[in-house]
Amino acid sequence: MNIFLFVILAILVGNYLLNLVVEITNVRHLKTALPKEFEGWYDGEKYRKSQEYLKENTRFGILTDSITTPVIIGFILLGGFNYVDQLARSFQLGSIFTGLVFAGLLLFASQILDLPFSIYQTFILEEKYGFNKTTPKTFILDILKSWALVIALGSILFSGILWFFEYAGPLAWLYC
Repeated sequence: MNIFLFVILAILVGNYLLNLVVEITNVRHLKTALPKEFEGWYDGEKYRKSQEYLKENTRFGILTDSITTPVIIGFILLGGFNYVDQLARSFQLGSIFTGLVFAGLLLFASQILDLPFSIYQTFILEEKYGFNKTTPKTFILDILKSWALVIALGSILFSGILWFFEYAGPLAWLYC
């Protein structure tokens, strides 16, 4: 196994495990009873509800990470980045536009992977606790607006970064 691949996988797994330990520790230490210092200042029922939401939301985050982390590792091990790179290069658009296509494809795939979790969190979890004010139409429009912003602003910024690395040569990393 390539040492760089090993380091990347170790970072991904280490990050997942550290996050898991932190989140489990945080959930175990949550108290649903309002601290005495806040009695009279804050509604005990609202506090209990917020703590229950935090617990359930954290558990859902753990579940999400437990699914997405192996998917990302599988993507890496199965040559997903190479496949996306070859696909982006097949358009023969030059290095900067190829980089934009590569990043765009990865962002799109990430959005697709995240979509079911986002739908559940918005329309099931937040709805259960009365926090959801989003309609399906607003949800879809928000996704489309975020993509428009990424295309309009992100592509300009990322093009500049790609241009810098292309024209600064092998010493580009030192300039950063």
